[in-house]
Amino acid sequence: MKRFEDEGAYKYSFYSVLRRGERIAVKCPQCGGHASIEKRNNQLGWKCFECYAQALEESVYQYKAKGNCAVCERWFNMEVTDEKKTSHRSTHVECPHCGSVNQVELHAKPIYGRCFSEIRAGKDPVFGLELYFMDDFRGKIIWAVNREHLSYLIAYVSADLRVKHANMPIRTASHSIPAYIKDAKNRDVVVRTLSKLQHKTG
Repeated sequence: MKRFEDEGAYKYSFYSVLRRGERIAVKCPQCGGHASIEKRNNQLGWKCFECYAQALEESVYQYKAKGNCAVCERWFNMEVTDEKKTSHRSTHVECPHCGSVNQVELHAKPIYGRCFSEIRAGKDPVFGLELYFMDDFRGKIIWAVNREHLSYLIAYVSADLRVKHANMPIRTASHSIPAYIKDAKNRDVVVRTLSKLQHKTG
């Protein structure tokens, strides 16, 4: 009997993998080869191991308008989110205290440590690249973010007995696995599909 001990929740989420300094395996948009997304110096980028194409995520900034109101002379520090305003070095904002319109210089600050959306339809949420370890199963997709995740899925699906630590939270890493992958009647086909992915180069 194959026994499987589950892992902590969200371990293989897009955000968690990158936060641990690991890579997300994706297909290169140039050559279709093995590429990866990783975080360096608080900025995301992808790089192909075959054709050496690469790109960095555009930096995300927070814009602040701050200064003393020309009318009431009170200090204000406001976030500006209107893209029409943030495209200029200075903009017009209303004083939050008296409502007077002031022309103020905008201060841009890069945002680090932001949260990311999850992987949808087998594509990463930042660059929109297809995952490298992905295949079709009866019209539905099976994917893994990297080799470690692939090994986890194979061990989980092929296990006869699945357990978790007593001190583990209610949710485990398996809670995000789709039902059609967990279904016992699909076990053999799913394991074969995942094993085929394991043999991909890269």
